[in-house]
Amino acid sequence: MSTVAYLVRHGEVEHHRSDIAITARGREQAASAADALADRIAEGDTVSVCHAPVNRVRETAEIVYARLLARRIPRVSLRPPQIDLALSNVRFTFRSDDGDRLEEPSQLYEEINDAAYLKNIPQARVDFYGGFWKSADPMGYWLTHDSGGGAETPASVLCRFQERLKTIVDADGVGQTRTHSILVTHSGAMRAVLRHAFGSDPGEPEFCGIITIEQSARILQPTLTYQGRSAPLKLD
Repeated sequence: MSTVAYLVRHGEVEHHRSDIAITARGREQAASAADALADRIAEGDTVSVCHAPVNRVRETAEIVYARLLARRIPRVSLRPPQIDLALSNVRFTFRSDDGDRLEEPSQLYEEINDAAYLKNIPQARVDFYGGFWKSADPMGYWLTHDSGGGAETPASVLCRFQERLKTIVDADGVGQTRTHSILVTHSGAMRAVLRHAFGSDPGEPEFCGIITIEQSARILQPTLTYQGRSAPLKLD
C-alpha cells in the first residue's frame, strides 16, 4: 500500500479580518480541487478529509467531501470531514486577564488592532502585529519576522505539521490499494512546509492550491510535489 497526503488551501475569501465564509468563486475552487483529487483516487482506496477549525477551511472541506461523494468511485471508503487542530493556521497570542491564549489571526483582528490593548502588550508584539496587518504579504511577513512572542514561530508550526504527516506515513499498511489523507488548511502553514522542503519560500499558494506528499515502500522519505517541483520531505 502507498500513502498520500494532500495539503489543500481553503477557498477564496473576501478578506482575513474575521472568520467569514468563502466566496462563490471559493466554492467553485473547492469543487475543482475535489475533482483534481478524485482523479488520483482508484477503486477500493481509503480517503479521509480533515480540516482546521475555522469557517473558511471547514466549508472548503465539506465541499471537497460532498464532491468526492458525488463521484461515486467504486468501493472507496470515504470518511466524513473531521476537525484536526494540528492543521490550524499560525496562531497569535492574545493576552487577557485569564492569561495568554492562542487564536487564529482572523479571529483576533479587532482585538489586536484595539489601541487600548496595544498599550498593554510588549512593544515587540505591537511592532509585529502592525507590520503583519499592513504587509501586502502577511504570511511572508510572519515567516521572516520575529513576533516577540506574539505568534507561533514558523518552526513550531512546521513541527506540528511534521508530526501530523508522520502519523499518516507511519499508519501505512499492507495491500495494493492506497490511503489518501486530504488535509484542508491555510497558506502560512503550507509555506512553512514548502520552505522546509525546497529551502526557500515559493510565495503565497493559490486558493485551493494543493501540495502532494506521497510515501511508498520503495522510498525512505516521502516526496513532496508542488507546482511541478518535487523534493524529499524530512519528517524528523
